[in-house]
Amino acid sequence: MADIRQQLYDRIKASTKESVILEEMKRLGFWKQETGVPSLPEQLILQEADLTKELQSLLEQQRKYQNKEQALKEMRKARLEKSKLKREENKKLRKQKREEKAARWKATQETDIIYLGEDVSKGLNNKETDVAKINTHQLPGITTVEELAKAMNISVGTVRYLSYNRIISKTTHYKRFYIPKKTGGKRLISTPMPKLKRAQYWILENILEKIAIQDSAHGFVKKKSIVSNALPHVKAEVVVNIDMKDFFPTITYPRVKGVFQSFGYSEQIATILALMCTEAECDQIDLDGITYYAAGLERFLPQGAPTSPALTNIICRKLDARLKGIATKFNFNYTRYADDLTFSASGEATAHLKTLMGFIKRIIKEENLHIHPDKVRVLRKGARKEVTGIVVNDRPAVNAKELDRFRALLFQIEKDGLDGKHWKGSNNLLASIKGYANFVLMVDPIKGKPLMERVSKILSTHEFKHVIRHKPKSLLANEPEKPKNTEEQSKKPWWRFW
Repeated sequence: MADIRQQLYDRIKASTKESVILEEMKRLGFWKQETGVPSLPEQLILQEADLTKELQSLLEQQRKYQNKEQALKEMRKARLEKSKLKREENKKLRKQKREEKAARWKATQETDIIYLGEDVSKGLNNKETDVAKINTHQLPGITTVEELAKAMNISVGTVRYLSYNRIISKTTHYKRFYIPKKTGGKRLISTPMPKLKRAQYWILENILEKIAIQDSAHGFVKKKSIVSNALPHVKAEVVVNIDMKDFFPTITYPRVKGVFQSFGYSEQIATILALMCTEAECDQIDLDGITYYAAGLERFLPQGAPTSPALTNIICRKLDARLKGIATKFNFNYTRYADDLTFSASGEATAHLKTLMGFIKRIIKEENLHIHPDKVRVLRKGARKEVTGIVVNDRPAVNAKELDRFRALLFQIEKDGLDGKHWKGSNNLLASIKGYANFVLMVDPIKGKPLMERVSKILSTHEFKHVIRHKPKSLLANEPEKPKNTEEQSKKPWWRFW
């Protein structure tokens, strides 16, 4: 009851006694509810109530302003409360925006790639694809990163991980080691780790191997070999062998990216594929028990990646066409095995050799490649002519003196065992004799077959299992330089590594 009385007092205080009585009489049914315009007494009562409320409001403001300090205090308090409410609202709004942005970024990361490190991310927003050109080459119609990841059977995150351009990192996608060069020194080989290797094989089998190359290219091409590379030069009076300097490092990331774009792929997809197929020179640094890998500035084709040879053949299509054209003009034969260029001719055509060499040097320079100044060999009539390790004087053959030494080595192994024996400076005698026997079998099956039978018996007797072990780059790089091998000990060319 006390609560009801207090409520009535508060209502009367807020308006007038007559207006409260009118409201209660309407509520209880003692006052007839007029429809339309209220009656005159009712209007007067309501008007009086409104005027009373307005008067009370004005009186309240007057009381406040009579005490200036109190009025300012209340104004500040009201302003602070309003500001606090605004801050809370802004805080909630910013949090909501952050959460929405994080959700959008997470969704983008799961389906797209917009950054892959410094200096390589510029074109990742360009997703324009030439579908007609892709179809012309009969390549996978990949237009998005999500489609690329699905085709490779990996996640978008793995695509990002394999293609990210890291300057300093605790991980590396390559195992690096050195193999001896046949002319002395060491050659760096970079073999990709399993995840990257699988991705590179997908690129090789689904894209690169579907691109037509020039007939004069024989290196790392199906149904071609060092034998097919040597055959056009058999019985030639003059054979010219030219090696290109730093062949794989010369093929840099921009050129590889341009190749994939030429197939019709967008700049985004071409960037990702090119990053997967290239690497920068990397130094291993051990600091406080942690291994870091510091990459150089320029990415290039690594020797050891399955995609590198195919990419060189594609990039060298124009080079091969120009060299083939100029060779044909002067009645020369031309073939290329990786970075080994071979020209040959007989009869009157040999008189044009000097002119041909001038054109060759100019063409190679214009294609942004470089001739090794110490590896240009002109073999004339009467000399032993070799092309990628195969003697081509009369027919494809193996060096006779070397073959005699190999037969003598097999005899000694069969007689006395393996102790004290070696072949071509290899640390693994059984693996080296197996490799050489296979080489002879490929070049000259008649001579190679009996040698292979003898080698197989030796391997079986000594329970041979071929396991390749290479020292890491960090260990081998600090080893003292070995003296140059003699010609007899250094015939295994680098291109037999693959």
